[in-house]
Amino acid sequence: MSLKAGDLVACYITNTSEYEKLFQWGIILEMSEPLGDILVLDNSGHRRWWPRNRWKLLEKTPEKS
Repeated sequence: MSLKAGDLVACYITNTSEYEKLFQWGIILEMSEPLGDILVLDNSGHRRWWPRNRWKLLEKTPEKS
């Protein structure tokens, strides 16, 4: 499933394979297709570019009709 601007995403901390803990969540503001990076506004109010594979999709933005 592809990510796009407006999607709600989350980033997790993992300790080997024992557990997964929520680290941050945010909304995708912009995508850089050539680099495969996403600009995320996180729950702390910071905007940063991240590699796409760091974030997991929580909820898709509804499609406009």
